[in-house]
Amino acid sequence: MRLALLHANQEFVSNILASLMDSGHVVHAFREEQDLLRDIGRESFDLLLIDGTLFGAGFRRFLRRLWTLAGNGVALMFINCEDSETRLAEAFALGADDFILRGVGGREITARVDAVLRRRHPAHYRRDVRLECQPYSFDLEARTLHLLDTEIALTDKEFDLAVFLFQNQGRVFSRGHLLDALWGGQSLSLTRTVDTHVSRIRKKLMINGENGYRLVSAYGSGYRLEKHNEAWVSPLLTVELGGGAEQVRASAAMHGVGYAAP
Repeated sequence: MRLALLHANQEFVSNILASLMDSGHVVHAFREEQDLLRDIGRESFDLLLIDGTLFGAGFRRFLRRLWTLAGNGVALMFINCEDSETRLAEAFALGADDFILRGVGGREITARVDAVLRRRHPAHYRRDVRLECQPYSFDLEARTLHLLDTEIALTDKEFDLAVFLFQNQGRVFSRGHLLDALWGGQSLSLTRTVDTHVSRIRKKLMINGENGYRLVSAYGSGYRLEKHNEAWVSPLLTVELGGGAEQVRASAAMHGVGYAAP
C-alpha cells in the first residue's frame, strides 16, 4: 500500500525502507514537515509513518493540519519513539493507530504496519473470490464483471482499476496513488493513462450516477467512487449494452424505471 514516511535520520530510514518495500508497500520519504504538507495536499496515502523524535513545540499544530489535509481513511503510526508514557498518551490523543519504541527493527515495524492496514482496509488483505456491489458482480478468480446478467468486457488494467475503486468506495485517490497501486509506481507523466482508464470504466460500467454509483473527480487531483441513491436500475430491467445509452433509456422508460444519462 502507499505510505508517507516523515523522518529525521536517513540511517534510520534506510533500515526500514527495504523491509517495507519487500512487503509490497510503496514508501514516499520526507525529511521536512512542509514537504509532507505540500504533497499530502495533492496526493493520497493509506498510512502516515511519523518519526517520534520530531515531537516538540508546534508538533501538535502540524499534526492537526496534516490530519485535515489527509482526510478520512488514512492511518497514523509513530515510530522510533522514546519510552515515555506521556508521549504515548499524547500520540494516541492525536489519533495514532500505533506507537513503536526506538530500537524496534524493520521486520517488526513492517508487521505492525500490516496489522494496522489490515484493520483499516481489510478488503486489501482478504483473498475473496467474489466482490458484490449490486448491480455489479465481480468474479475475482475468473476476472469477469457482470452488470445484472450482462458481462462487461474489460481489459486487465480496467478490471483491476474497477475492483480497486469498488473495494475502496468513498475514498479519494490521487492519480499518483492509482499509478503506485495499479501500475507499479511508474512515472507521474503517465497520469493521462489513469484518466483514460477512468473514462473507459465510467463509460463501460455506466457509473455517471446510474446504477447507484458515481465516479467523480475530486479536487482536480484524483477520483472517488461514491454511492449515488437518486438514480438506479431495476433488477427486473435487462440492459443490452450493445445498444448504447439510447437503448437503455428506451428500455427503462418502458419498465417505468428512472434513468440518468451518462
